[in-house]
Amino acid sequence: MPNRLPFPSEEAELNTYFETGVKYLEDNQIRLGVSDDDMIALLDEHSTWKVEYPNATTDATSNKTNVKNKNKSLKKMLVIMRRIYADFPKSKMIQADYDTLGIKPRSGTQSKNPAPKSSPITTVDSGSRLVHYISFMDDVAEASSAKPDGIKSCQLWTRIGSEAKVITDLTFVGNCTKWPYKVEFEGTDAGKMAYYWARWENTIGQVGNWGCSLGNYRRVSFKYEL
Repeated sequence: MPNRLPFPSEEAELNTYFETGVKYLEDNQIRLGVSDDDMIALLDEHSTWKVEYPNATTDATSNKTNVKNKNKSLKKMLVIMRRIYADFPKSKMIQADYDTLGIKPRSGTQSKNPAPKSSPITTVDSGSRLVHYISFMDDVAEASSAKPDGIKSCQLWTRIGSEAKVITDLTFVGNCTKWPYKVEFEGTDAGKMAYYWARWENTIGQVGNWGCSLGNYRRVSFKYEL
């Protein structure tokens, strides 16, 4: 199971976390600066999750479609909540926020592991139908495919069909710790374009600037056919 901190790795615990966390964010929306758009998106997706999760985990109703829908809803919930957490104003947070949501307090002093200053250069092997194998290099040390010092992973995000304008248009693919990283797509996506955004994440969760693709030094978004 991938590392999903601060979210529990077991789905039964994650279901409880969603129930508690969504209610807490709703009750504290103004103080924590959660936008109306993010709150509406979270409440809507949580309503979907509350239907799909029991359907997918109950023997009498579980089938491939329910499991697929449950997994899609889970990914959307994590994306929305990560986005909300990233925008919390530190000055407004209290100990109950950290305790309830499982977030580690941000240090008020300069980190021994500073935020990434370089960006990933991404290469995509798109030779297989509906499968991409994705690798990364550092734009400062292009000769090496190793992660830079202090980097835990490369965050990979995508949008299928049309180019994303802002991060809220994207779906989180995963934290890539080893590569090539395999990304599989649905048959209904055949012939479409997959647009990727990628950035380094260090060992304490700080992220760097969005990278580019090999041969295309236009920052942020790059595309490959499915």
